Amino acid sequence: MIRDDGRDGGGSGRLRLGRLLARLGALCLAASVACGCSPNPAGPGDDTPAGPEQDRAWGIYCLDLATDEVELIFTSDNSLHRIDLNSDGTSLVFQEDFGPDTFTDSEICVVGTEGTGYRRLTTNGWLDAYPCWSPDDSEILFLSWPDYPANTMDIYLMDAGGLNPSLLYDSGFHDGDCAWEDTSIVFTRESRIWIMNQDGSGARQVTDYALAGQQGAADLPFGDYDPRLRPGDHLLCFDRMVDDRVPSGNYDFFIITPEGTAETRITSTEYSQFIAEWSRTGNRLVFTVAAIEGEGRFDIYAMNANGTGYASVTPAGWPVEFLCTHPIFSEDDSKVYFVGQWWE
Repeated sequence: MIRDDGRDGGGSGRLRLGRLLARLGALCLAASVACGCSPNPAGPGDDTPAGPEQDRAWGIYCLDLATDEVELIFTSDNSLHRIDLNSDGTSLVFQEDFGPDTFTDSEICVVGTEGTGYRRLTTNGWLDAYPCWSPDDSEILFLSWPDYPANTMDIYLMDAGGLNPSLLYDSGFHDGDCAWEDTSIVFTRESRIWIMNQDGSGARQVTDYALAGQQGAADLPFGDYDPRLRPGDHLLCFDRMVDDRVPSGNYDFFIITPEGTAETRITSTEYSQFIAEWSRTGNRLVFTVAAIEGEGRFDIYAMNANGTGYASVTPAGWPVEFLCTHPIFSEDDSKVYFVGQWWE
């Protein structure tokens, strides 16, 4: 997950983003020791679906919400992050880190939902991250920092095949958490939610959290992050850091109109929970709960658009060392694609 640090200049950006990566590593460790859970594979006469297949350290998986059956689609020794499904449900774009330094080794890749057609789209010495498809699948929106560590992380576009990368938007601050729906793009800037036209024009602030940008005891500043527009009416969901009692910060989900009105808090759990993704029908949200009161979880949760029906959809008995992140709905909302990591 790459977020803006709310300041211009490269030095503070590296420090804040580096702290975020360290925080995620610490949460992974907490998850691995949080409880004595063990795998519960199906045995003879047992109707329980088999758990996730382990191949390499990281993978992209598909979970059937009706049957709890899970399929490994793609596997890698490299860390994988933010996945996005194209409009017809045939291709996933994602971030893959080909070395130990996210700021120089992160690239954009694609793979088919059947596990075929893997391609690395970018090959360079700087950060390319947080990709998502354009509504017509002809382009990919992503974050990039070509002149790292100078200047800032900005929003870029390239063709679906990885050609013709170009700068779309540079606010002068670190821009992060970009997502595209219809003719609008949402993103974070200075720990607040912003929206703009798909051509990079007309950028305007949507949220104005009183504590936004203030650095507390958590690794990231208080603020609003991970905006997503609902298909159809463009209702916007985002997560807000509401307290800093744990290093990862505790967050709740909010909804708001693109005009910045009718802000509504839809959860009051104050968990370390992030990146709520809309279903294609717009009536459900799926997201990651990374920790509860500092105890690592990394489970997939879902809820209705108004926050009701909040519950884990991670099948019981999955190994505690299997960490689930970046869930998204399939094209018919019957399945969830997600990144799985086998933590050692």
